[in-house]
Amino acid sequence: KDFYKSSGAVKKESWEFVQRGPVALGEKPSTWASGYSGVADPAAQPGGILAVLEQVSADFAKMESQTHAQESSDTEAYQTDMQACEIEKARRSKESDMKSQERKRVVEKQGSLEASRKSVAGELEATE
Repeated sequence: KDFYKSSGAVKKESWEFVQRGPVALGEKPSTWASGYSGVADPAAQPGGILAVLEQVSADFAKMESQTHAQESSDTEAYQTDMQACEIEKARRSKESDMKSQERKRVVEKQGSLEASRKSVAGELEATE
C-alpha cells in the first residue's frame, strides 16, 4: 500500500505528507514513454492490485488455518495409530515368549519320553 500511496494512486490519510499532486493525462497517454501515471485505480476490482493482494492475503490465511487444523487431526490420528501399534507389538511379543516357553516344555517332554522309551526298550530286550 505504501508504494501506491507514494505514487498518488491511493488517497493518503490527512496526517500523511503529500509529495505531489495527481498526474495530468493527455488524450492518449503514452505507454512506454513515461513512468507510471497511476491511471488504474489500485483499489478497484478486478484490476486493482490492492484488492488482489488483500484477496490473496485472505485466501492464504484461510489455507493456513485449514493446514493447521489438518496437521492437528493428522497428529492425533498418528498418536492413536502409534498407541495401537505399541499394544499390538506388546501382545505379539508376549505371544512369542509364551510360544517359546511352550516349545521349550515340549522339547523337554520329548527328551524325557525318549529317555523313558530307551529305558523301556532296554528292559524289553533284557526280558526277551
